[in-house]
Amino acid sequence: MHMDRTMGMESWVGVYTVKDCYPVQETYTKNSSVTTSTRFFDLRMGIADPSVFTPPSTCQTAQLRKMKDEC
Repeated sequence: MHMDRTMGMESWVGVYTVKDCYPVQETYTKNSSVTTSTRFFDLRMGIADPSVFTPPSTCQTAQLRKMKDEC
């Protein structure tokens, strides 16, 4: 387990396996009112399908636009 606290306002707790340090659960709490918890299942070593990181062909023709300042 790993825990990191910043000025007592927020905390992060990570739980990992002893063998290979696989993440099992992460919990992040901010200001005692917002908590996010993530659990990991069916983890395997390596990337089964590297093509999931290839952007779709529609991204090749995308145009960059500046967002409005209020966004």
